[in-house]
Amino acid sequence: MDIRILVEKLSNTRDSADRESIEKEISMQFSALSETEKEAVRAEFWKSFDEKIEETKEFLNEVDLKIEMLEISKFISLSQISKTYFGKTRTWLYQRLYGYKVNGKPAQFTPTERQTLANALKDIAQMAQNTSLKIA
Repeated sequence: MDIRILVEKLSNTRDSADRESIEKEISMQFSALSETEKEAVRAEFWKSFDEKIEETKEFLNEVDLKIEMLEISKFISLSQISKTYFGKTRTWLYQRLYGYKVNGKPAQFTPTERQTLANALKDIAQMAQNTSLKIA
């Protein structure tokens, strides 16, 4: 069995006995490789590891956005933001905020849409600040 497959299997296994067995198999296969092959495996592992880190960062950024928007939605209308700044429905915005599946894939904001959302929040903040100054 390919080392890559074993490593993937190892990452998905929670049973300690299975983990130990898979680790032994990986070790045996790895020790049988030439130094050049070992270097290639190491490089592929680090590349995969870096990709997982980036995926995790992206996921955490999405979670942070959801939490922040949930707080904001207590005070302002996300439906109105969606209509005014994106020309879309409330559903469209919620699909992206919560990663609902659209055409079989989780919906998410494009970088341009994220910037539009940030600009919308800045506009609303400025409107609130101007209004507060007029009241005081």
